[in-house]
Amino acid sequence: IANVGITLTPVSWGNLKTNIGTDAYTNSNLILRNPESVVGAAYNGLLDLADLIQRNTNVQTLLNFNSRQLTNSISVSGLLGNSIADYKATTDAATGRDFLDPNFVSMNNTNLRTSQTTIEQRRLIGAFGQASIDFRNYLYLNVTGRNDWTSTIPKGRNSFFYPSFSASFIFSDAFPGIQRFMTGKLRAAVASVGKDARPYAYRPALQYKTTAYGGYGYNFWGPNLDLKPEFARSREFGAELSFLNDRLGLDATVYRKQTLDQIVNDIRGSYGTGFILFNLNGASTRNKGVELTLRGTPIQRDAFSWDFQANYAHERGIVISLPHALPESYVSDTWLYGNVRNGTMPGLSTMSLTGLFYLRNKAGNILIDPTSGLPIRSQSFIDRGYDRQPKYTIGLTNTFRRNRLTLDFLVDIRRGGDVFNATEHYLTARGLSTETLDRDQPRVIKGVLRDGKEDTPNPTINNIVIVPSVQTDYYRTISEELFIEKNINWLRLRDIQLSYQLPAGFLGARNSSVFIKGTDLALWTNYKGLDPIVNGNSAAVGGSGGAGIDFGNFPIPRGVNFGIRAGF
Repeated sequence: IANVGITLTPVSWGNLKTNIGTDAYTNSNLILRNPESVVGAAYNGLLDLADLIQRNTNVQTLLNFNSRQLTNSISVSGLLGNSIADYKATTDAATGRDFLDPNFVSMNNTNLRTSQTTIEQRRLIGAFGQASIDFRNYLYLNVTGRNDWTSTIPKGRNSFFYPSFSASFIFSDAFPGIQRFMTGKLRAAVASVGKDARPYAYRPALQYKTTAYGGYGYNFWGPNLDLKPEFARSREFGAELSFLNDRLGLDATVYRKQTLDQIVNDIRGSYGTGFILFNLNGASTRNKGVELTLRGTPIQRDAFSWDFQANYAHERGIVISLPHALPESYVSDTWLYGNVRNGTMPGLSTMSLTGLFYLRNKAGNILIDPTSGLPIRSQSFIDRGYDRQPKYTIGLTNTFRRNRLTLDFLVDIRRGGDVFNATEHYLTARGLSTETLDRDQPRVIKGVLRDGKEDTPNPTINNIVIVPSVQTDYYRTISEELFIEKNINWLRLRDIQLSYQLPAGFLGARNSSVFIKGTDLALWTNYKGLDPIVNGNSAAVGGSGGAGIDFGNFPIPRGVNFGIRAGF
């Protein structure tokens, strides 16, 4: 049921509106490992079945108050509301192994079977209100407040309130004389947003244990009865300016957002607690940035016009603190390859990379093992200043119209940001990369020996000659740090479309056009891999995810399509 709503207007000063929507689906999965396959041979066949039944119901009721004049200059409007979000997912999973008949795919065909049912539930109830004040149609003040009650936070802490305030001033209406030159609006907003935890974050669910005596027990996650909601507080200031009868416009925004008591999931704790992972409050991050949009119509004639829009964005995210003063936190799903991961530390970027990098002396020279002549790697994950955040991004849109013909295209530009080319490291470590073609050439790795003099004014310069084809550890133990490519830039032709408007009445349509469109047709970049716009994992991964981690990723495919649009 997509959405069902009803609106009642019992009084002249407002109306009552209720909407209810339910999204439900079932997903069935089957994974078969044939008894003759590499993986299935060890089990004489392996079969996994899983059925996911998910339901998400949302109900919202609004009592709207129509705009009412308090004086000749001031009018007010507002609303009160209530919302209910109810989520439930049931997963029935079964695993069977040791096939009786190697060619019969059925759970009944397995000798050893295990099954498990998992239920996940969450309910969020909210009450909210909004009040708006309009002064002479050029000064506006908006105030909102919302209180939520959630099932994923312990009782006594599961009720949380967060307000927001915003104002806008259309100064060109307040001072009409300015309109001969320009029109404009100033805006400002201060907001706080609360967020609850994921289901069972503070009290984990019991699971059936396949031990000798059976029974139930906890999984990897430990309880946290002190868990509380997290909050994000933001400030934003902006201006919208228009010149030359709206043929030139500028929209500028500066913002700052800081999280407090942020919930970090899957923090590793002491094994002495009986658990491995915990969900804890205590993290704090800060993001601030600038967004600019410049639009214009340089040429506007009856037979020809040119419109453009340029978007510029610059943002920096910093980790302020971690729960329990932890030195590092990472999302395990982003530890995709080797000894580099999406690790964050206080004071570093929210998109930093940490790893087992080469040790260096105080002057920054790589430390060399005096026995092997190979670099020495750190024994713990450290920071070397690698940051996947770009310095800025730009999007350029242009539209040219000539009578019935229209050409528009979008160019995507990025400046800066590091990319971990894990694919190239994988190939190099196995002798499959073209970088290993000179393996028979003797060489000396630039650095200083770790002989006790490395931090003195006169360290011992490395002069040990090695031959990679003889010392195979040269490639096998090569650090992933050498494959983090810094300051990656690109210019990408994201979209280009040519369309022609057909005469009115063509094929009986009120309006129609034919078009041909291309996507991602061209890329210019200094990245050595296939495509720098990579994400080693899905967008569902928490934190900053796997963006900028290239491990077996395919480039964005080029696409060309054409068709006809018609409106009747």
